[in-house]
Amino acid sequence: MKSIHSLLFLVVITALLFAGTAARGAEKALPPEQFFPVYDYQNDWLVYSNQYKNYVPFSKGINEGTRSVSLYVDLLKNRRYFLLVKAENESYLFLEGALQKKLLKDEWLELNIDSLFRIYKKEELLLSVYGNAGIEDKSVLICNKKQQDYVGSLEKTASTLINIKPINFSPFSNFSILAMLIILILNVWIFNLNPMAFSRVINPLEFFNNDPREQLSKLNKPYSNNVIFLVITVSMLMGFVLMFFSHNKVNLFSVSTILSEETNTIQYLIDFLMLSLIFFLLTYGKFIFMVLVGQMLNLDKLVDTLFLKIIQSSYYFYIALFLLVFMLSIDNARWLIPLRPYIMFPFLIFYGIRFITLYIVSKPPTSFINLYLFSYLCVIEIIPLIIGIKFAM
Repeated sequence: MKSIHSLLFLVVITALLFAGTAARGAEKALPPEQFFPVYDYQNDWLVYSNQYKNYVPFSKGINEGTRSVSLYVDLLKNRRYFLLVKAENESYLFLEGALQKKLLKDEWLELNIDSLFRIYKKEELLLSVYGNAGIEDKSVLICNKKQQDYVGSLEKTASTLINIKPINFSPFSNFSILAMLIILILNVWIFNLNPMAFSRVINPLEFFNNDPREQLSKLNKPYSNNVIFLVITVSMLMGFVLMFFSHNKVNLFSVSTILSEETNTIQYLIDFLMLSLIFFLLTYGKFIFMVLVGQMLNLDKLVDTLFLKIIQSSYYFYIALFLLVFMLSIDNARWLIPLRPYIMFPFLIFYGIRFITLYIVSKPPTSFINLYLFSYLCVIEIIPLIIGIKFAM
């Protein structure tokens, strides 16, 4: 009988202890009187993983020593609500990676969701708190205000912050401007070397000119200064486009494996120059391949002309693509991620049109079908395209 009483006593004590713990946890998450809670983010904390280069869920057994924790707040779904943040120890609040306010001990900070949505213009907002290790002393709630009359609450919320809208000095935006200046200076340099030749190269009518007596290859050889600098320009354009896609989580050709993990302007510039060098070497590697195949098919007289037309068409396409992605690099291009399966379509269309056009402008006027030329173009254009598509995604 005594053992039964002892067992009942232990059960009651254990239940009271659990109830006390739950009560303390509930008390911790209670908002001020004028609010009632809608959602508690206590189980949504994230930490940044250097291994995965992304945010992963906070694990009490692994991340207890982490002083910086984050979470994503859905601004669109929680319109007309308030975001309340509190820390039991002195901490610092960051929004989208920018310091906003010092969190005083045991004081709730009220943020209006509508105000945040209007200022940041984003559906999700990254909120981070830096302070004591762990998440036990931190609380983030979505609440509804009991009092409906809160005229001027948006202005009050904005005034409590250091600067609710951080000045965005994106390293990639800075790099984009530097890349634009480098490419612009290079184009001016090419023009100064030979204004007439450069004017002919950028003239689309010259691309469609099939008169053997007026071909650009008569004046410009693939190894002349003008053409070398033009190939450098095209290589830089391709390198920038590839870096833009990589920056926006579209990893073509697994390029992120050779790019640096740093995200500062200087490192972006170094990666850009490295990619430009790779594309430059690949372009002249293709020229050597064209010479070898042309000799086997007795088309070596067409090699210089075809190479210059390939460089011309690449210049037209990539300069247009560069201007487009340059404008997008200044703004947020997160919409690119769902379009990832279709990224290759513009390239397929361009290279398909180029194949047909090269055949038309290069074949002898007297013959409609030239199997040697068709086979040659398949080897130097279609086969590399198929290989590129296979490894691009």
